[in-house]
Amino acid sequence: MLEARLPLSFRDFRDPMMDEYIEKYGQRFVLLVDSRASKKVFQFDQSLLMPTASSYRALVELARMEINPRIMRYLSQRWSDGTIESLSFLAMAAAVFARSILDPPVNIDVGKTLLRTAAACNKRCIQIGNSGGGCRAGRNSMRHHLPKCIKLPLEISVIWGYLKRYIATGGAICPSDAAGVMEAMRVDIQLRSDFFPEGSC
Repeated sequence: MLEARLPLSFRDFRDPMMDEYIEKYGQRFVLLVDSRASKKVFQFDQSLLMPTASSYRALVELARMEINPRIMRYLSQRWSDGTIESLSFLAMAAAVFARSILDPPVNIDVGKTLLRTAAACNKRCIQIGNSGGGCRAGRNSMRHHLPKCIKLPLEISVIWGYLKRYIATGGAICPSDAAGVMEAMRVDIQLRSDFFPEGSC
């Protein structure tokens, strides 16, 4: 008599490590509070080092409120809506961290930051015109597109690095070489006194 077999489910094939990740996902949030300006609170997932969906939308909306309408109209002629949204989120998150967490605070004008980004993209397209053109020439369009040509200013990338460390360490404020960051990323390996690499001479 053949034994009845139940159909296999996704759980039968799932990796135990994936189970552990699913259990932890969403449980550790770090709050980024815009204490010196809008007073808004943004949630970042400590596993992904990124904001939740609602906080992402809130950062984009805050950027639209802070960017001068004339600058926004100019950017809309150069970039797609998706590009503006992505860059606004990155610049706004960096701006909130810089003015509310860094000490002393640093003021970042999101609109002017995106203008500088557009200007650098325009210049990059012109400079490589002899080799077939930049992203606009490649698409026969007056609009730039990600990620071929558009790059945010260096200071935004640096502050993003500090922001990610802030999230990863649960809200610790420290420079890149601080002991708290190094301790959080340290791997402790104890080797035997007689250990030698297998491929050594």
